[in-house]
Amino acid sequence: MTSNITRRTFLGGAAALGLVSGGQALTLPKVLLRRKGGATGSLIVIYLRGGADFLNMIIPLGDKDYKEARPTLWLDTDDGAVPLNKQWALHPSMSAFKSLWDDGTLAPIVCVGSHDRTRSHFDAQDFMEFAAPGNRTQRQGWLNRYLAATTEGKPDTFRSLAMQGLLPRSLRGNFPVLAMPSDFGGRQDIATLDAFERFYGAGSSGGMDERPSEGDEILASGTVTIETLRRYQEILGEKSKGDFGYPKTSFAAALQRTARLFTAGEGLQVAGLDYNGWDTHTGQGGVEGKQADMLADLSGSLAAFTRQLGPRLATTSILVMTEFGRTVRENGNNGTDHGHGSGMFLIGGGIEGGKVHGEWRGLNTSGLYQGRDLPVTTDFRDVFGEVLRNRLDFQIPKDFFDDYTAKKLGLFA
Repeated sequence: MTSNITRRTFLGGAAALGLVSGGQALTLPKVLLRRKGGATGSLIVIYLRGGADFLNMIIPLGDKDYKEARPTLWLDTDDGAVPLNKQWALHPSMSAFKSLWDDGTLAPIVCVGSHDRTRSHFDAQDFMEFAAPGNRTQRQGWLNRYLAATTEGKPDTFRSLAMQGLLPRSLRGNFPVLAMPSDFGGRQDIATLDAFERFYGAGSSGGMDERPSEGDEILASGTVTIETLRRYQEILGEKSKGDFGYPKTSFAAALQRTARLFTAGEGLQVAGLDYNGWDTHTGQGGVEGKQADMLADLSGSLAAFTRQLGPRLATTSILVMTEFGRTVRENGNNGTDHGHGSGMFLIGGGIEGGKVHGEWRGLNTSGLYQGRDLPVTTDFRDVFGEVLRNRLDFQIPKDFFDDYTAKKLGLFA
């Protein structure tokens, strides 16, 4: 094997495996690196793309302005809403979350978001995932910045993965992260890997027993990537120890794969996964409808995920977020429009669970943002900072969040 491999040749092979998007190799520029001192905890970030309506997920019980603003969408305990305390309830389709609340592993956060005024999906997602509201020059995701800041030069092929074909913006940047398409592992992929393996690393025995020299960046990256994909196949090919009550959906299947990787002992620390379709301008519904079906999938899948993690949940955080909320008032199409303040769910061990966090000002028009939306009383970067400090044991540098110092919120015990 010689070293006359070009970037074009590599990208061609990567494209065959579904690991390239927009002409950019998502897997490679450098050998993957190990966290300094070893992993202290794990984090999976679930992004609800489209601007999810948290106001009908975490329901303000007894708020007369809520009922008035949403004459067809509003929900109460008579509709099956699941009470959490005297002030708050879960959407009826989210009953799977009640056990997490009861055992202290669920912490909803209300009125979270960005202080930037945009109602553009694209801008709001960029600002949140790059953790730089209003700043279009920051192009390295907040999770990627963490990964890059906490590495040393030892290979670690499983430190971070995106469980989908497109790498989330939060994981894009200088640190190489694998994006794993949901259909990876078929017969065609295996054949391509075989060809890739021969191309990049075949030694005298025809296997991977002779690594390229450290000075050959493309060969070294290719070798590590192939080894990662082989191990990924092996883990997912092992017989499952149960279905843990997952719904039969693509989102649930992706979470189930993620849990198997987290518990395989390969050092996976940070994972990302998108859930699309939350832009509910029409047909959102109340007890029934598009949102109800998606919430049943979301909560049922995440509850099963926590069961599959087992003891690993004690050192894992699951952060569920969206780019902005929806209008307090419903529109004329049984839906809601782009809003401002939203919410998050923090799930896992070691948190101040069984409590709704965040400053709530009610739904009277005088307290709403621009008279129509939930205000932002908690900057999303404060939540990011809590997770980085407490779950990943990261001492946040002053310049980590551009021109912002993350405040402590008390989300962890």
